Amino acid sequence: MDFYVSWYPGDPWYPFYDDDCAMLISVTSMYRDWTLKDVAKPPRCLMLDSGGYRYAIAPSESPTAREVFERQLRTIEGCQVETIICALDYPILDPGLSSSEKDRCIDRTIGYAYEFKWLMERHQIPDCVEGMAVIQGYDIPSLLYCTRELKAIGFSRFGLGSLALLKHHREILARVEAVMEVVGPDLHIFGVSAVQTMRALWDLGVGSLDSSRPAKAAMYNQVFYSRPFRRFAIAASRDKVGTAMQPDRRLSSPLLCDCPACGGKANPDILKFGCREYVRLRTLHNYWHLKRALYS
Repeated sequence: MDFYVSWYPGDPWYPFYDDDCAMLISVTSMYRDWTLKDVAKPPRCLMLDSGGYRYAIAPSESPTAREVFERQLRTIEGCQVETIICALDYPILDPGLSSSEKDRCIDRTIGYAYEFKWLMERHQIPDCVEGMAVIQGYDIPSLLYCTRELKAIGFSRFGLGSLALLKHHREILARVEAVMEVVGPDLHIFGVSAVQTMRALWDLGVGSLDSSRPAKAAMYNQVFYSRPFRRFAIAASRDKVGTAMQPDRRLSSPLLCDCPACGGKANPDILKFGCREYVRLRTLHNYWHLKRALYS
């Protein structure tokens, strides 16, 4: 299973610290003119998300499927990095929608996929670039409908979206298993945050997943350690997440650590506030330990 770390401006550029780094970047997270040529060291592999989640929240800002596709190609122009570009999709963000309204969202996702496939076939796509269709649905039957329609279009690589909106671990796994019965194990799972779920997906044999957990945990003043995997709140933290954790999960001093942020020492900076650099160090530290927890 490949682990893609979600990247946003201000996060550490992970390939500087991890030669085997796989990254997911959304077109909505990049500056308008940013390209992969702007960095000295690219990731081992890259996934370019369409930004469908953001555009579903703010439909008035939504570009066309062609505009998203062309933005993705400009980002990797002249580079030979193994890249997956994702078709624009339309997530179902409001569970209170009627079934007919939800079905219209799925139909928009399928329509975007048709156009994406058409664009892929009419452009000179580098051999290192592959297209991915994104599956959306609100229950297992709707997911299977969307999956079969996307497969009929001719896609061979698929991602499953919107699972982060679900609260129940078993429901997530049930949906993943149902989709895998149609497309096989080469399935990407978008936006996984819980380590328990990541490990369960590994056991299911999914092809890959992505997570923004290292940066989000750092922002909410949490630090990770691995072998075994542990999650701590910074002792001085007064944020909502930190105060909810048990006293024995609050850390007042750093532990000895071999991650790039700590350099084999107990780095007190990963527990500090008030500076973006401290959050950046904490993010890198968390990435290192989360990835090691998954692969060890």
